[in-house]
Amino acid sequence: MNLETDGLVIREQKIGENDRLIFVLTSKYGLIRAFVRRANAVKSNMLATTQLLSYSDFVFYKGKNSYSVNSAQPKASFFKLNEDIEAMSTAFYLAELFGELAPENHEAEDLLKLLLNSLYLMAEKKRSPSQVKATAELRALSNSGYMPNLVACEHCGAYESDIMFFNPASGLLYCSDCGGPADGMQLSLSAVTAMRFICYSEEKKVFNFSLSDAAMVELNQAAEQFALQQTGRNYKTLDFLKSIPKG
Repeated sequence: MNLETDGLVIREQKIGENDRLIFVLTSKYGLIRAFVRRANAVKSNMLATTQLLSYSDFVFYKGKNSYSVNSAQPKASFFKLNEDIEAMSTAFYLAELFGELAPENHEAEDLLKLLLNSLYLMAEKKRSPSQVKATAELRALSNSGYMPNLVACEHCGAYESDIMFFNPASGLLYCSDCGGPADGMQLSLSAVTAMRFICYSEEKKVFNFSLSDAAMVELNQAAEQFALQQTGRNYKTLDFLKSIPKG
């Protein structure tokens, strides 16, 4: 049985001398693990279309216990990410995060579009890696059933105050009068407004906002902690991203 779908390679693993196992985020079937036979052979025509962060039209053969790639035709590549180590490292982290969130045997068109847009914006330098990272984290989690409740203060219902508190473990928001739990993160109203925009705006507009440098730092800290708390794990790619010296 063959399955045809577009997909983005978000992880790869070498198997033996020439084979590879790839993890593909597809629009129709969610996350697919598939073997690419003789992918690393010198004359293989599969290498470019099945490498990490390659976006292709795939034909998968579904066997009894596994998938294999019959063919892959390139749709887009993001070579320009190689020009910026922060952008490339952010792309690797988002690929790992989306792999954690992606369903199997269920459509994942929203997640795939979000990740593709994230890669494009960084590759073409249309948005900073920090803005893309925070936006992708919050929106991906929201699309995957982890949307935080940012409408108003959890205790008194106040819509805004100059300083607000966000609890990444519960995804709840508190005003300055109520204060929130001891492990809450203090955020400016600008950062909270950006979080609301990311979670609640139309898909095509989700990256269309700007923030001061200070508010962007707050947004990144809140989005990252929310992702870590909600998925309940750490990410090696994130550890590497955070190890990169800031210029």
